[in-house]
Amino acid sequence: MIFRRLEEDFFDQLKDKNKSLHYILDFERKHRKSFMVEIRRNFLDLYFLGHTIEVKKREDGYYLIASKEFNPEKLLVKAPKNIVKSYGKGKWQICFNDIKNYDWFEDIMGAAIAQIVRHKGGNISEGVSEVNHFIDNRAIGRNGILIIDRQVVYPRSGKGRIDLLGLKRLSSGKFTFAVIELKNKNNKEIEDVFTRQLRRYIDLVYEKYDDFVQTYSAVLKQKVDLGLLKSIDCVMAQKHEISKKDIEGIAILDNYNIKSDLKANGLLGRALRDWAKMGNEYTTKLFLKTNVLDSTFFFTHNEAGTFLDRYKTCNS
Repeated sequence: MIFRRLEEDFFDQLKDKNKSLHYILDFERKHRKSFMVEIRRNFLDLYFLGHTIEVKKREDGYYLIASKEFNPEKLLVKAPKNIVKSYGKGKWQICFNDIKNYDWFEDIMGAAIAQIVRHKGGNISEGVSEVNHFIDNRAIGRNGILIIDRQVVYPRSGKGRIDLLGLKRLSSGKFTFAVIELKNKNNKEIEDVFTRQLRRYIDLVYEKYDDFVQTYSAVLKQKVDLGLLKSIDCVMAQKHEISKKDIEGIAILDNYNIKSDLKANGLLGRALRDWAKMGNEYTTKLFLKTNVLDSTFFFTHNEAGTFLDRYKTCNS
């Protein structure tokens, strides 16, 4: 089962430089340090600061749709205000047929993004951290991880939502998956992130491995064709070529204040206790602070424990 990709007509409209839908790709190229486009099940998510503007197809065309919190109408300068329509309860929409040129589209996106910034009030949420990690890992180094999707839900599995899904190289040179769970600041859920979340996600990806390979082989091809990712020589390992240990689980502590661990029962200390319960069936790592997901910065369980002990000794 392929559970994410664009159908052929949607893909063709997006790629065609003579169609208004192509404005999305033009905008992404100008703003790719802070803005990203994600392929879903025949629709798009446009992300900024962790919030989403959707692009969906209907019988009469393609539409931008988002929360009323991010309604661009009052801030439009070039695009006419009357192209913004209400959509259901608490949302607005704009039909791409009503967007006459790229300047109008940039005006609409700029106004919507300004409303997102106002709404955020300067706060850095986990959604923002997810996007930062995604944007900083759209190319892969020798020992790195290529982030290929965020907020991944396998249909009807009940296994939750994977924050970030990545690809990693095996010693054979082929690729398999990494699942990443991000905890921002001092999120108390870190105390069971390994056993409650990463273990479940690794089990899911391994169980449905063929579906994940088919889905993301299709998504990667579309992303490369659309210019959203650089071309990569990516041959996915087949299930008979891997074990569950090859699918890596990574917990990221972003904007983490280690001073909390100078006291008893600190955040990292609780994470280490949870981590110790994982057993040898899984490969899991901890990652602190920096956005670039390179093996230089990963900790094993023993390394993280030594790091914490050293920090406590130096600050006691």
